[in-house]
Amino acid sequence: MPGRTREAWIIFAEELRRRVRSRWFQVTTAVVVLLLVAALFVVPPLVNGDGGEAPSGPDPAKIGVVDESGGFPALGGSGMGARAAGDTAAGGAGGPRLFDDRAQGVGALARGDIEWLYVVPADYMQSGQVEQYGEFVGRFPSNPGGEAVFRALLVDALLSGQVDPSVRLRVLDPARFESYRVVEDGSVAPLPPITETVGAFMVPLLFAALLGLGLAVGAGTMVQSMSEEKESRLVEVMITSVSPFSLLAGKLLALTVAGLLQAAVWIVAGALILPAMFRRISGFGEFGISGEMWAIIIGCFIAGYLLVTTLGVLVGAVAPSAREAGGAGSWVTILPFFPIWFFSLMMASPDGLLSRVLSYLPLTSPSGILARVSAGGEMAGWQIALSLLGVVALSAVVLWVATRVFRAAILMRGQNATAHNLWGAFRSAG
Repeated sequence: MPGRTREAWIIFAEELRRRVRSRWFQVTTAVVVLLLVAALFVVPPLVNGDGGEAPSGPDPAKIGVVDESGGFPALGGSGMGARAAGDTAAGGAGGPRLFDDRAQGVGALARGDIEWLYVVPADYMQSGQVEQYGEFVGRFPSNPGGEAVFRALLVDALLSGQVDPSVRLRVLDPARFESYRVVEDGSVAPLPPITETVGAFMVPLLFAALLGLGLAVGAGTMVQSMSEEKESRLVEVMITSVSPFSLLAGKLLALTVAGLLQAAVWIVAGALILPAMFRRISGFGEFGISGEMWAIIIGCFIAGYLLVTTLGVLVGAVAPSAREAGGAGSWVTILPFFPIWFFSLMMASPDGLLSRVLSYLPLTSPSGILARVSAGGEMAGWQIALSLLGVVALSAVVLWVATRVFRAAILMRGQNATAHNLWGAFRSAG
């Protein structure tokens, strides 16, 4: 046993060195980090708008008003409206600009002095109609933000001097909701803030995608490495000096550790960048990834790399050539992406049959657990642990099978990797 351990350690050290120094490993590791850094600067402006703050409609000072009804001499309340003189609109204290007639307002709009022009007709109190002028774009042009701002200004002007100021304030801002969830036992709990909700959705899904990427690259590397060594007959020389178990265990451990090193870089980058990105989004505030979530992410990465690399070892061990290994191993590289492909269905039913199958089936559970958690599914800690233990158990079985057929599969050189041939190799293995 000490001899096998030493042999496996030598192979592990050499394979790990080759893997970490490979250009593809370094590029994929760096690209993900660079994308996260880019998201730190790109996502907040896209969410907030060009001004860096949450979009909430145009500035009232950029709104022009023509009051043909004569009922709104100081639209927006005391001091908020400003009368335009000639062709120049003088801005009030942050309020809309008032124009004498439609032509004057349209001229200001054309010059860019204002962004939107609203004309209140003479029969407004009877019809409720308001004319809106502006630069409408798109197949379905609309201006919900501007309409909301002007509607609030109209309500404020209608109530001004008519009701008590405290009542007027409540009419303009009638309710700020605090939501509570009622569970089956009758207890209540407040809903988490939006920052926590969005983070609970984004973080597991992001790492599920990164896990899929890492596993696909890792499996492809293992299949290619094993098949090329077999095809070049290098492995035939190696097994004269080391046991099949030491050879496969060393390769498996090296690729798993390399993948986890890569994942560690991604996880650390995510831990530093994602909270900073959330802080830059208006209205989100502080955000932190819980220790429980990190434990789930790390556990899924470890189990996922262990399973996919053992499957890669098996495919590479039995495939007679590099070309056939690539074809046979393609299904291994797509397994981690199954939960992501079906994520929309998992969102519709986070704890439904499909979600349970993808999160409990060992072949898909590493990324399936993350996708289900992201979709809002309920998984207790013991359920996650049991599912990941199933992945580890399957990995051990696959490695045992690969070790048994490996020596005999070398003798299948030139034969097709059919089920009959593989079964014969397995039975003849000692």
